[in-house]
Amino acid sequence: MAKRCIFCGKEYGLFGGGMVLCGDTDEPVCSNCVDELTPLSPTERAERALATGRALYPDELQKFLNRERILQAKKQARLERAHQAIRTDKTCLRCGGPMEKYGTKIFHLGDEGLLGPVARDGLFASWLTAEIIRCAQCGKAEFYLPEPPELPNIPDEEEEPVTCPVCGTRHSPLIGCPNCAMKQATSPRSGNTQTGTKPPWEK
Repeated sequence: MAKRCIFCGKEYGLFGGGMVLCGDTDEPVCSNCVDELTPLSPTERAERALATGRALYPDELQKFLNRERILQAKKQARLERAHQAIRTDKTCLRCGGPMEKYGTKIFHLGDEGLLGPVARDGLFASWLTAEIIRCAQCGKAEFYLPEPPELPNIPDEEEEPVTCPVCGTRHSPLIGCPNCAMKQATSPRSGNTQTGTKPPWEK
């Protein structure tokens, strides 16, 4: 008994075709359509079979497609939540897409020796930890250092001395002229008493 291909509508004999899985049901397909449908997924075959209007089990195909749409929507929602969990507040400098956390990479600073990494100026190499973020659209990656660099111990700058306008001595700008202060401390005090006279309380 001849069968009819649900896709092209042609009839075929015993060896002119077969049954192909469309969704979760088998549908009759001729040999020419089999070659065309083989690369497709069961979901794609179910959609095309239902669109022809010649499917033997249209209700089963529709139920299968409804289940697939629900599962696909849930999968897409989970995927979006996963991207939100690793998304950063930075945008890609190339395409403007969102940047996502990609993990941490440890680099060694130095050369590769016979016994492993060695430093240029010592026996053991120093290591650098960098955080990697990646653009979700174009794949461009950037490196960020989570820790600030170790700052060298730099001594305070020497302050430029100033010149005293009275005696010409150069001294620190943070203090007064020490030479003038010394002269003022050792000079005789001036007052209301005259030189050579006794104060009123002495007789």
